[in-house]
Amino acid sequence: MIGLELFSLQWFEIFCGGFCVLAIFSFLAKENPFYRIFEHLFIGISAAILIMEPIRTFLWPQALKPLLGMDRIPFPDGTYPEPYAMSYLLFLVPMGFGLLYYFILSPRHSWLAQLVIGFSLGVGAGLSFKGIIVEMTPQLTDSFRPLYVVGSFGESLNNIFFIFVLLTVFSYFFFSFKRSPNGLMVKSSWIGRTMMMGCFGAFFGATIMARMALLVERLQFMIAQWWPALSQLWR
Repeated sequence: MIGLELFSLQWFEIFCGGFCVLAIFSFLAKENPFYRIFEHLFIGISAAILIMEPIRTFLWPQALKPLLGMDRIPFPDGTYPEPYAMSYLLFLVPMGFGLLYYFILSPRHSWLAQLVIGFSLGVGAGLSFKGIIVEMTPQLTDSFRPLYVVGSFGESLNNIFFIFVLLTVFSYFFFSFKRSPNGLMVKSSWIGRTMMMGCFGAFFGATIMARMALLVERLQFMIAQWWPALSQLWR
């Protein structure tokens, strides 16, 4: 890289980044200790970020600072424009309840941690159920489409194909009665399965394209930044 000073902080960042990329890509040959070291390093860094990020973005600015009164800006004489809100002490209730989770480390009092786990699972299930309803309701209402749209042949054809795919895919999951070997439901379910395979293939293709985009970005980094920075060692 032009203008990059040798052994500067930016140079070391680029050098270490390329070294880590080579370590991860070494798994393509076979699993080796070199790869495992950087795999564990990546997992450790990710775990540390997952712990510190909620503290930095939520727990400290939205809970601890108001609780300790550190979000108030004093006047030059040391007084504050508003008194301390005692309602912030209510933050201690959920914080204390959440700290019960650490009783899972105690065989004798582990039942206290089960209270927090059960509460978390209940809240998570409720939010998931709500999310499913919010997500599925627009899809259900959108499935009622007119087969004929005045003045738009393309939209009419699109709606007809949509209803066709919808009914055939539904027929694949319809197991309420016995199907005859050459019946309509058997043929419809085969078409529905074919449609689902095409959909899954499109999802898989999109996933591959996303991974390829990440690969191209890393290759660009290795070629345009890491190799020029490394070549400065023998200039």
